[in-house]
Formats: sequence, structure tokens, C-alpha cells
Amino acid sequence: MKTRRLSREEIGSRGSEIYETQLKKLLEQGSRDQFVAIDVETGDYEVADEAHAAGTRLRQRRSDPQVFIAKVGHSAAFHALRLAGGDGIERND
Repeated sequence: MKTRRLSREEIGSRGSEIYETQLKKLLEQGSRDQFVAIDVETGDYEVADEAHAAGTRLRQRRSDPQVFIAKVGHSAAFHALRLAGGDGIERND
């Protein structure tokens, strides 16, 4: 069954909620200044030094994830969007 594609706002809202309630304390202790890519449908995540690497590794494990990307320990968030013809990362300050 195909999952409904979420809007940018829905991805941002879900991703922020998962980060704040489930991952923030865990990740800020050992992964500060790295990037976390979160599948907003499953809560699965990957951490890497670069946003693209975190998103790529998550996509290797998950089939067609809807990904939110944040820099651990920073308030400015990034979120990835599935675009026609490929994936893009858009800054959301």
C-alpha cells in the first residue's frame, strides 16, 4: 500500500515533534553539530556529519521515506522533500 505524501508543513511538524520528544536528549549528548535524518512515518533515524549522508543512509534502509533533517543542538531545522525527478533539501529557518 502506498503512503500518502505529506506536505512540507506536515513533514516539518512531525519531524520536529519526533526530534523534540524522542531524540533530542539522546542525540545532544553525543552527536551535537551532526545531522539527524528522521523518517516521519516510522521514527527511524540516521546521524551523520553531513545532511546528505544522513538522508542517504536512511533512504538505503527505508523504502520511500518522508524525511525531516535537523542539525543536532541547533534551532534552525532542515527538511528533505521528495521532488519530481529526485530528492532535494530545503532550508527552513
